[in-house]
Amino acid sequence: MKIFDCHVHIETGLARYDLEQVNHRNIIFNSIESYEANRAKVPAHDSVSLIFDCLHNLDKVKNEITENKINALKIHSRIQKLEQKDYPIITEHLRNTPDNIPVIIDAFYYGDDLEHLPSLEYIIKWAKEFPDKKFIVAHCGGYEILKYLFHLRSLPNIYYDLSFSLQYLSDSSLFLDLIKLIKFTDKSKIMYGSDYHWASPKMQYDVLRDIFGRLSLPEKEREMILYYNAVNIFSK
Repeated sequence: MKIFDCHVHIETGLARYDLEQVNHRNIIFNSIESYEANRAKVPAHDSVSLIFDCLHNLDKVKNEITENKINALKIHSRIQKLEQKDYPIITEHLRNTPDNIPVIIDAFYYGDDLEHLPSLEYIIKWAKEFPDKKFIVAHCGGYEILKYLFHLRSLPNIYYDLSFSLQYLSDSSLFLDLIKLIKFTDKSKIMYGSDYHWASPKMQYDVLRDIFGRLSLPEKEREMILYYNAVNIFSK
């Protein structure tokens, strides 16, 4: 079965990437500096996502889009230290990005920096304001998975990236919420991801296969989640 890992970081290289049968990866850069230092390391068959640093490096981001060097944009509230006053500015710049460039939004709640947590409010706002753009909820909302499922399920342009949550939540009570999201979400909107190097691709693949078994998902839906959904989203 083919596999597309939709959430990978390459700064430490791929030597420890432990899922041998993966076919493609989406390499995500959470800073312009990392992108410039490591873009050349990306294998030719993999896709590239770049931080949407429209507040400080808009010209660089626009250039990479224009030159067809990236497949998606990334918004990460904690890393970018986003404040409420920044979101209307980001909204205006999103308006000027091509609709065929999907937007990954970090939604893993973590750390003591409560001022810069993800904004479910703006995910909903963007999904409604830009109905032709695809928005990917990275990590499915972390410990807020059920909240994200209930508030986003009616929006047709919302997709879910299972990365990191497959591993981090696998031995917690929240694991049932993750299973519920997979069970009740349109299977064309869910993608396997690992968040390598922060987590193990193989372990999360095994966890996901266990969920497939629990839910008795048909082969076609397993293939969609593991491979074809990501191909459809990240191939321009």
